[in-house]
Amino acid sequence: MMKLFSISFLLFVCLVKTSAQKGIDGLINAEKNFAAYSVSNSTKEAFLKFLDSAGIVFDNGKPVNGIETWNKREKRPGVLNWHPQYADISSSGDFGYTSGPWTFRSSSNDTISARGQYTTVWNINKNGEWKFLVDLGVSNTPVNTDTSLWKVYLSDPTVYKSSEQLLLKAEKKFIQKTKNPTANGWFRKDWYKKNFSRVTGFTLLNRNNRFPVVDQDPFLTVMKQMPNTINYKMLGSGIASSGDLGYVYGTTEINGKTDNYLRIWRLESDGWKLVLEVLRY
Repeated sequence: MMKLFSISFLLFVCLVKTSAQKGIDGLINAEKNFAAYSVSNSTKEAFLKFLDSAGIVFDNGKPVNGIETWNKREKRPGVLNWHPQYADISSSGDFGYTSGPWTFRSSSNDTISARGQYTTVWNINKNGEWKFLVDLGVSNTPVNTDTSLWKVYLSDPTVYKSSEQLLLKAEKKFIQKTKNPTANGWFRKDWYKKNFSRVTGFTLLNRNNRFPVVDQDPFLTVMKQMPNTINYKMLGSGIASSGDLGYVYGTTEINGKTDNYLRIWRLESDGWKLVLEVLRY
């Protein structure tokens, strides 16, 4: 009897450990552990530990395999730190993203020399571990002392479900309508508003040199400041197993310069809606 009890108990513990990885708190803890590992060890070691085997990073405007790229890089001094301010997860509980401020110091004794806003997309891999799929940030943002955390998760798991093909269709249409201020007869700002998420209560617009845009007045300012023409090229995408949260990334060409972009989409009752955009210019 004692032997049977021990086996049952061990099985119970394993099941609890596996299921505990899922959910919004598991996602947030993964991001916090990633940052803590970066501070206590190094940026290189942290990225190699938390990158998914298929995860990508951006190197000189090109998306490349993250693990291969970081293995080739030298371990450099410096302290890169960050914390999540926004977290959003799919109804399956194993796919989501976080965004928040990052800072860099040359050493633990130095003052902050650079800062910005990061965005990281995560999934649970086949081993039941949170690993990140893509990471893209902006820089030169104002000092951000806000420590609050905005969580988004759906209590009803039987939400709408779509496919990666339809996600890419929504992305292509968005590009066509917003590549310049009056694309196809629409004002760019009107198409952004039309595609803003209603479920999350916000759509984050991450740009260099400013706080993430969530309110009306800054949104109008950002729309006015956007480049007149943006040429997009989609290069990759991914979607949750539940088919309700996904991302698309690629390159932009603005005034002859190439950079990268990232959009995260959530499926709602009236189709795919934008919840976050990283656009660097």
